[in-house]
Amino acid sequence: MTTKVLITGMTTNYGGVEASLFNYVSRMQGKIQFDFWCNNNCCAFEEKLTALGCHIFHGAAYGNNPVKALTDMTRFFEQHGKEYHILWDNASMLVHIDELKLAKRVGIPRIILHSHNSRDMFSGLSGKMKSLLHKVNRRSANHLATDYWACSYDAGLYFFTKKNMSSERYAFIPNAIDTHKFAFNEEIRQAKRSELGIATHTTVVGFVGRLQYQKDPELLMHIFAEYHHMNPDSVLLVVGTGELQEQCERINQESGTTDAVRFLGARKDVAQLYQVMDIFCLPSRFEGLPVVLVEAQAAGLPCIVSDTITNEIALTPLLQPMSRNAKPESWAQKIASSINNSDTSTRLSACAQVAEAGFDINQAAHALVCRLLEQ
Repeated sequence: MTTKVLITGMTTNYGGVEASLFNYVSRMQGKIQFDFWCNNNCCAFEEKLTALGCHIFHGAAYGNNPVKALTDMTRFFEQHGKEYHILWDNASMLVHIDELKLAKRVGIPRIILHSHNSRDMFSGLSGKMKSLLHKVNRRSANHLATDYWACSYDAGLYFFTKKNMSSERYAFIPNAIDTHKFAFNEEIRQAKRSELGIATHTTVVGFVGRLQYQKDPELLMHIFAEYHHMNPDSVLLVVGTGELQEQCERINQESGTTDAVRFLGARKDVAQLYQVMDIFCLPSRFEGLPVVLVEAQAAGLPCIVSDTITNEIALTPLLQPMSRNAKPESWAQKIASSINNSDTSTRLSACAQVAEAGFDINQAAHALVCRLLEQ
């Protein structure tokens, strides 16, 4: 009998959580049947997941109509819940835990709660309300779940009790990638630079992620402005979209770096764009265990990151933490010194180091299949 797993928490955003789920499912589908419940009219990687044989079911979004969202989900679980052996729920905050409650109600034997974040994600009054809901729901979630998964130790602490984290049902699940896809390639670097109109000698600082509060893209703009004043032959590639793009553009206008900052939006060629870059910068306020830093290290990029990000992401010597209290010029100086110490041999060897650290998807997916099939 084929084990059937229902996955929840897949959003429309092509972000780290979604990429990690797709990486795993694309290598495990067939050994296990994976289906998805999505509180949206579409989800990331939907066409590819459907082509793999996954069934995708949709309901109303909680952000648009929470009553209908719950009604749609309840109807689905009542009609189809008993078909599944496992619920695999992926979350960054426990703002609601309806899928856990419904899985318990219809009798799904195994309920996995997978934490992908280490701190409250939102600011302002709305953020305070969501933080309160997380704290209230956290206790119930720890009782409803049978398995407790996290992308990092801090992400585990954010969701789970210490008792559950010390149990045999707790597991660290690496945000693994196809390391070979990101390995440094000089031909791709030159071709992509030519396509983007970037000269061989120009220094490229890179960022991949959503332009939102968590990532602090405004700080990134200030950091690059300082670096650009030190090295005018430099550009910043921003891969991603988000609600803070206008604020970022305003900072660039004030700093005189508008022409040096390129907002590329959401892209499907991110692996190739890493080849274009000379250094990666991620000044996030908080993270779970960011997939982009796994990818950037596999590409052999020096990574200048905020010290609020878990040191579990230090898979190579390329990762260099900076205090979020440090001034932008200090970050810029670190960027300058790190680029000067970087070379091709370092970039070429980094991919193997990331794989050896347990973050190659082929190895990780094999281990996860065994974990999902265990009783």
